[in-house]
Amino acid sequence: MNAAEVIRSLAASASIEVTPKHVGRLPELAPGTSVYITSLPGAEHGELVSAAVAVRAAGHRPIPHIAARGFTGRDELDALLGRMADEAGVDDVLVIGGGLKAPAGTITCSMDVLESGLLERHGILRAGVAGHPEGTPDIPPDVVRAALAEKNAFARRSPVQLRIVTQFALTPEPYVAWERATRADGNGLPVIAGIPGVTSPTALLKFALACGVGPSMEVFRKQSGGLLRLATTRLWRPDAVLAGIADAVAADPQSLIRGLHVFPFGGVGESAAWLAEKSAFQAAQPA
Repeated sequence: MNAAEVIRSLAASASIEVTPKHVGRLPELAPGTSVYITSLPGAEHGELVSAAVAVRAAGHRPIPHIAARGFTGRDELDALLGRMADEAGVDDVLVIGGGLKAPAGTITCSMDVLESGLLERHGILRAGVAGHPEGTPDIPPDVVRAALAEKNAFARRSPVQLRIVTQFALTPEPYVAWERATRADGNGLPVIAGIPGVTSPTALLKFALACGVGPSMEVFRKQSGGLLRLATTRLWRPDAVLAGIADAVAADPQSLIRGLHVFPFGGVGESAAWLAEKSAFQAAQPA
């Protein structure tokens, strides 16, 4: 595919992320969208189930976050997965460590969830795991590489289909460099590039700082004409990020970037409209 076709494909199949309180805005999404539901530290698990039920009722695919360190033990995890499968038809999740500094119980990391066998028990045979194109300040790079190798090994022996869903960056270069580096290290899992959605510059910078986005921040500021000019922009659009990723995928047939995930940062409707625009615009281009 050329870059235009890659953009259309990625936009047409993109997933989006919402908090449980934003599930009321789902009618703004294209029918059948994969909707990731965040699990906020300290929130009741019942809220996640209710949100998943609402996503399914709205005609979309719920993909709840399973934050490993938030569970007191195997029984609590088992009960939550059972409710999700039974009440919301959940068959896909995102397994992450979670935002808690200290585990609430005996489940301490995403591998503990994957290795528990509970996903398969409840018919959940697809799962995402986290990737960090710009690294993560809390985990040394060698530990990150070892964890990714462990997840690849798990995927080779398990019926659960794993994929990597990345943290966001503010420019396309970190995604491309990270995908190539992890592939060279032996990663074979498909990569879903997580990008910011259409949102206010203030919200974008706030979440970037909170999530530890680093190396691309200075490049982003320069490309945006500095913070003052950025602050006067009503909405920021991720066109350049998507275009850069698409160029790299089109130029490299071996690229493992196979999908797009949008972090809307409150701009659910705006991001949904942007995805629809990208799909329709690219579809109208000459072959």
